[in-house]
Amino acid sequence: MKNNIFDNFPTISDKEWKLQVQAELKGLDYNQTLVWGTRDDINVKPLYTKNDVAYENLQPLPRQAKDWKIIGEYNGNPRQDDSFLYGFTLTTQEAFQAKPADYLDLFIRYNAEEETDLEQLSNLPNLTYLDFDPMGYFAQNGLWNFNSREEIIKHTQEILQLDSLEKAISIQADIYQNAGANHVQQLALALLHGVEYLELFGEEIASKLYFKMAVGSNFFFEIAKLRAFRFLWQLITQQYGLDDYAFLFVENSHRNKSKLDIYNNVIRSTIEANSAILGGADAVYIHAYDYLTNDTAFGQEIAAKQQLLLKKESFMDQFTDPVAGSFYIENLTNQLAEKALELFKTLHNNGGFIAGLENNSIQDLVYSSDKKEKKDFFDGKISLIGVNKFRNPDEKKPTERKEKITKDALFIPIVPTRLAEEEERK
Repeated sequence: MKNNIFDNFPTISDKEWKLQVQAELKGLDYNQTLVWGTRDDINVKPLYTKNDVAYENLQPLPRQAKDWKIIGEYNGNPRQDDSFLYGFTLTTQEAFQAKPADYLDLFIRYNAEEETDLEQLSNLPNLTYLDFDPMGYFAQNGLWNFNSREEIIKHTQEILQLDSLEKAISIQADIYQNAGANHVQQLALALLHGVEYLELFGEEIASKLYFKMAVGSNFFFEIAKLRAFRFLWQLITQQYGLDDYAFLFVENSHRNKSKLDIYNNVIRSTIEANSAILGGADAVYIHAYDYLTNDTAFGQEIAAKQQLLLKKESFMDQFTDPVAGSFYIENLTNQLAEKALELFKTLHNNGGFIAGLENNSIQDLVYSSDKKEKKDFFDGKISLIGVNKFRNPDEKKPTERKEKITKDALFIPIVPTRLAEEEERK
């Protein structure tokens, strides 16, 4: 019988390994030297083994397909190459004027205040997903789309009755990542956000919801975040007697993007697309590297083809769950899920999503995390290449865009901000 090569290497226990490492550190503290903490109160170790994973609790990643859908930005050019795309994101007005190929699905950014004719909207042949989230608008603006809560609820009910829509409401959970919430908070708030719809409109609308998530640079944590959310949403919907599949529309974060040294945005967004795919995203949309400055058709094409490269040259569409069984990622997934579920329960027991916004308890969570992350950035503990580290001395100060006009709010809105904004003004 042929010997197993691994039989030639003796095994040691976790305790024996740690004692050996402690000896090699020559008096340095193991936890201070090799273990690093995160804003999620998760300490990351240098080594993970099978003892860090409770295999009896593992479940296969619930996913409808091993492939993901590449989403591009519609730019109105009749020669735009859409042969490799699944669909486009575009505004309502663009959708009425566009003539996309029959095989493309539309993700329409719907503005309720435009008073679009819903019958005309439902007749759009490619409309499948509506990017419409009155709760998200409420969170970001501190007021409802219309003059009153009752009016927007009525309008939402009318939209939910449109048979042509596969998904009618997008849970815009990306706002929490972009406003500075940590991973645990993002998960808990996304769950709370979704549950508010189920409690307001009935659990039968669960199949009409989909989730917009944002992923940043923390590669392994972002993978674990998306995987944890799938399990959590399934767990939540089971309490309503459902077994709902969470459709994840994932885009890259605004939080770490910059107008300085903008070509670094290409690298950042490619890494983020990678983590979105490994995390099990159903659809992925990448912002153009220059969207903060010019948002050119060339930038949009590069953004779409970043995903195409990952699919056709890295063969990332050939595996259903390539990170399954990773001691580190499975451990992270479990920790994030447990912490997020505990936070969700606390927020839900204290009144839920709308109540949490109106009494500013949700904002307190997000902005406390935001303040800590910005401090770490200014102290150099968080690096943005070309911004606060390795800055190009010949970089010109970027042009400032006009400030957004805001209305009087009922409470403190959750406003996304970028880490680089202050550096860009220097």
